[in-house]
Amino acid sequence: MIPQISLAPNLGLPDATALPSLPFSYPAFELPRWTPIPPRVPVMEDPTAPNVAPTAEAPVSKPVPKPMPKPISKPIPEPRPVQQPMPKPEPIKEEPAEVINETVVIELPFVGEIPVPSKELVITAGSTAAIAASVSVVAALSATWLLKFLMKVFKPTIKFLLKKVLKKNNKFTENWARKPRVERLHLRK
Repeated sequence: MIPQISLAPNLGLPDATALPSLPFSYPAFELPRWTPIPPRVPVMEDPTAPNVAPTAEAPVSKPVPKPMPKPISKPIPEPRPVQQPMPKPEPIKEEPAEVINETVVIELPFVGEIPVPSKELVITAGSTAAIAASVSVVAALSATWLLKFLMKVFKPTIKFLLKKVLKKNNKFTENWARKPRVERLHLRK
């Protein structure tokens, strides 16, 4: 039986639980053994059989290129006469449609008569207003984007140049954090 060891007898903790031991055997360990490397075989000169005359190889002939065919001379065609472009007929000028300025009068109770413009005038005014509104929105958005881009590009450059100029003239900019510090240093002196 395994003796139980109390890890914390004075702390009021319960005793450790007894675990049964499991019998097992350790694996066997074999020491590695060295096997020597066999010696290197010397290089043989030529593995041909002795007393054999070498065979003469036939010379390899280079392929002869085929002769290029002679160019066939074609007769030069006579130039064609340049065709004059046909004059375009003048476009027929159409008279613009007359805008009828007839106003339709609608009578509403308690309000009275209200003049309403013709259908053509309403369509023209509506399309003009829609185009003007869309163009103004596009212009405002593109101008905003351009202004932000230019600020991103030019702000660091201008800031750098101003710092160089002020440093050259021995003047320093005072920001909100530097100003009280400079005043405290003057008070201590």
